[in-house]
Amino acid sequence: MGFVSAFIRLTRFEHAIMLAIAVLIGETIVLGALPPATLLIILSLLIPIFSEMGSFALNDYLDVESDKLNKRNDRPIVSGEISPKFAYYFSIASLLLSVIFAYYCNVYAFIIALVFNIFAVLYNYKLKDLPLVGNIYIGLTMAIPFIFGSAIITNSFDFSPTIIVLFCMAFIAGVAREIIKSVQDMEGDKKARKSQTLPLVIGARKSILIACVLYLLFLPLTALPFIYGLKQNAIAMGLIVAADLGILYIIYLLLKKTENPKTFKIARDMSLACLFMGLVAYLIAAIG
Repeated sequence: MGFVSAFIRLTRFEHAIMLAIAVLIGETIVLGALPPATLLIILSLLIPIFSEMGSFALNDYLDVESDKLNKRNDRPIVSGEISPKFAYYFSIASLLLSVIFAYYCNVYAFIIALVFNIFAVLYNYKLKDLPLVGNIYIGLTMAIPFIFGSAIITNSFDFSPTIIVLFCMAFIAGVAREIIKSVQDMEGDKKARKSQTLPLVIGARKSILIACVLYLLFLPLTALPFIYGLKQNAIAMGLIVAADLGILYIIYLLLKKTENPKTFKIARDMSLACLFMGLVAYLIAAIG
């Protein structure tokens, strides 16, 4: 179980599952029902999983020194549970697999997978060190699965308003969440990578305020998918309300307890839970 636990932490497997669910939501919205378990659908769910795992494994491989300075002993390479060599070769294999799987889906899926995997490598090597650029990229990676799922079914880049709204929501929440991570990792990023992330350029407080504003913009958007056609299922609506209340609490924490380093970890963990609740809610609503 030791290696399994370390592997899950290396690849942030929970993020991979969330991306696969987002793809499934996109597919379900287009079809109006859960898609059948065909080879196309199975491959479409494996593509974001391998892409995400490869990207995070590469991130930890390149960020060893930064993670040490930030005292990230939860990172399996830092703790010695997984070797840097394994993380490196696994990341390359995973990114290649996701592109190969996409090739056998359709040309639109292939374009998305290829572009985002190229940017995953660029992000881990350099883009993450630039102010806001890395945050925007991560926001896009959280938003693109809805577009990807739609493209799998329609074999086109023609998207419904619901898909576009979900894309915008995920992008805004993703940028906000990643800005918080930039604040959390300031010390190590500056010393180990000579980064110029947003908080290192404008300061932690201003960066937190930007993240809070983005979360506030995100909240009213959570109702739009229902306005654009998703069924107002009581369970789905309840999950959305719970997720929104969680985001409001995150904003409170960030504004009131910024001096406590634990605040950033709590905010990121809570935001992941809230986003997961939202995904489950929209999947339930899409199924009807």
